[in-house]
Amino acid sequence: MDKIYDEYYYKIYNWAIKKTKHKEDAEDLTNSVFLAIFEYFNKNIKVEKLENLIWKIAYNLWCTKAKNYMKEKNNTTFDENHELGYETQMLDKIIYKEIINNLDNIGLTNKEKTVFNMYYINDLSIKEISKKISTKEANIKYFLYSARNKIKEKYDE
Repeated sequence: MDKIYDEYYYKIYNWAIKKTKHKEDAEDLTNSVFLAIFEYFNKNIKVEKLENLIWKIAYNLWCTKAKNYMKEKNNTTFDENHELGYETQMLDKIIYKEIINNLDNIGLTNKEKTVFNMYYINDLSIKEISKKISTKEANIKYFLYSARNKIKEKYDE
């Protein structure tokens, strides 16, 4: 067990920092991951690929943490039958709505700002945006992709 902890602690901690953006939350997430791993091994279940198990546990705990964050942030209840990706997508929307106030400082083009606002603020689908601004759906996807990358670059600095 010590070998697993020594080998994966910093990998999981660095991953958790990127996910949570806060040292304390990253530490909590990392500790939760190792607690779950140790509990799993106490059940004496054979593990074929240790690394896959570790990252699956980490991802599932992150999704749970993200879902709880959204519940607190929005006071919303979630149907447990939703896909895991749904909660992550909703968390992304919350984060992007908070970023929206700084769009002028990020260097987005007018098209990127327009599409970004329509998608994240007005909650329009790509198809709806395409119809409203008479642009192909592929272009809308590109504008969103480009805007996300510029925002990511800005906040990774």
